[in-house]
Amino acid sequence: MNTTCRIILGSASPRRQQLLKGTDLPFTVEPVNVPETITLPSGANPEGSPYLQGANPLEIPLLLARTKSMAFPRPLKADELLITADTLVFSEVLAEAHTGAEEQSETGVQTGREAQSGTGVQTGREAQSGTGVQTAASGTDTRWRVLGKPASAREAYRMLEQLSGSCHKVITGICLRFGDQRTHPGPIVFSDTSLVWFMPLLPEEIRYYVNKYKPYDKAGSYGVQEWIGYIGIERIEGSYFNVMGFPVHLLWKYLKKLHVISFS
Repeated sequence: MNTTCRIILGSASPRRQQLLKGTDLPFTVEPVNVPETITLPSGANPEGSPYLQGANPLEIPLLLARTKSMAFPRPLKADELLITADTLVFSEVLAEAHTGAEEQSETGVQTGREAQSGTGVQTGREAQSGTGVQTAASGTDTRWRVLGKPASAREAYRMLEQLSGSCHKVITGICLRFGDQRTHPGPIVFSDTSLVWFMPLLPEEIRYYVNKYKPYDKAGSYGVQEWIGYIGIERIEGSYFNVMGFPVHLLWKYLKKLHVISFS
């Protein structure tokens, strides 16, 4: 197997390094140092926490992966390919639909291709851990509460309490940026989504996991490959590795499509 580019993984995550290593692709690691926080423009929903009116949860990890790529501390050489990624956990909350153009315009959120361009994005741990991302549905609003990395044991406990006995969504955004601007003039972004079902967790099970495994570096306060995944997850729809934080099957697909990998 050969590669047409020198691959750089812009991530300090040991899980992403482990998963990329499993593909047998040669790569080096050059972590991108960006704040693990996002400040999202917000309004007030009925629960009093912020939300994004009309935003698509899918866009947020894409935007963050691209932001990490653009924060790479040096220019890429012509034969280099930078890979960055971001994973977020979303729990779903249904409520009565909000109406009124004034309310919808208060958040100032960019969506679609404009949002994917990645300009002017900031994140905040407060927002990642408690933000509801609201999208319109017929007759109801689906507010996607974003669960990022917990700032404390208490916050980790609350996140797992919220995920207990329910289904949540895990989305990983990946950004590929080539040093050769003539062949690939702009970043290429894509994402993968998995649905995860937790069995009801006892309070003492949650406390045991948080105290022993200290999941403060994990979106949603859990690692699927750890103890809580063994005893608490009853079903996954989609890629297991995406839930770990890196859908390597999808990365491989894009690298083949972009002729980065060859077996000749």
